[in-house]
Amino acid sequence: MCPKGRFPFEIIFMPVSAPFLLVFHPGALGDGLLALPALRVLRAKFPGHRMIWFGHKELGDVFVDAREVHQSYSFDSLNFLAYEGTKGFCQGLFSSLFNRCERAVGWMEDSDGIWRSWFKAVGINNLILRSPHDPSLFQDHMADRYVETLQPWFNTQQAFNQLEKNFHDERLLVFRQSPIMGQSSSTERLIILHPGSGSIHKCAPPALWANMVNGLMAQPHRRVCLVGGPADTDSLRKVQGLLNDLNLTIFEGLDLLSVGQHLQQAHLFIGHDSGLSHLATCLAVPSILLFGPTDPAKWAPRGKSVAVLRSACHCVGKESIEQCLDKRCFGIPMNEVMVKAEELLCGMNTSVPRASLRGVDESPHVPCLG
Repeated sequence: MCPKGRFPFEIIFMPVSAPFLLVFHPGALGDGLLALPALRVLRAKFPGHRMIWFGHKELGDVFVDAREVHQSYSFDSLNFLAYEGTKGFCQGLFSSLFNRCERAVGWMEDSDGIWRSWFKAVGINNLILRSPHDPSLFQDHMADRYVETLQPWFNTQQAFNQLEKNFHDERLLVFRQSPIMGQSSSTERLIILHPGSGSIHKCAPPALWANMVNGLMAQPHRRVCLVGGPADTDSLRKVQGLLNDLNLTIFEGLDLLSVGQHLQQAHLFIGHDSGLSHLATCLAVPSILLFGPTDPAKWAPRGKSVAVLRSACHCVGKESIEQCLDKRCFGIPMNEVMVKAEELLCGMNTSVPRASLRGVDESPHVPCLG
């Protein structure tokens, strides 16, 4: 349990009669974590509501354990709506949830109006239904765009001011469960590397990762581990194949909460533009993020000890990115990575100011994977 009063956003016990605030988010892990500031704004504005998450299943478990939401369900559990319609929508468990729902937020596309019709049919009229990718939104960073969608319910400028004020002090994710690893010695530094990503086009060459492992392990008192999710097997094997002479610990086949518990003990994390990178930064782990064709000004996690490294990228659009073979955007000098790693391991502040991220991309165009 966390010390009383430590966390200003901590969820408190809700009485049985508390109204529900439902949040629907069909996006992936990284997108869900980018919505975390908006979730906290909602909790601050509606402290008497019970927050229910419909989204990425394992992320929902993480949010519950970290007391970000009260309950969670997989967004995929709503797939039956496409087949059973509104009648099925009101059956069983979901009937009781919707009967007690006072407000709902749907961060999704609804161009055909089907979702809005369903919400209306079950009696939820106090609804915000808007995608954070809506081109009419003004904010640049995705985390800010989630907050901007909440404008119908309150003055979001005040929320932005509060988030800016608390940028360096805002509570990060903390898990209640006991760590699943033994504590490292006082001199050993645990470094976790994630060479994978949700897209091969966002992954640096395996040779760069192998060189990083060798460079990091050349110093004493270092424990270097690799981590990967279900889609990272190929990336892990390629890096491992270049390091046959090293006995590396590899975390595979773990649920997200277990991965988070490992990350929570790390002294340094190195990754790409990926969901695990967002998780590591939410856990306040000093992080080096190797960005390729995606725009850091829009997608990079923000934190006190986050260093974004990237060379100029001139790929414009999804097709151009997919056809790029030379990966010039990952032409990051090894020395630069090692210097940043030592800075973070020594506790030096390498934070990139929020506004300056816009200048990271030297291309006149803003690339996007779509």
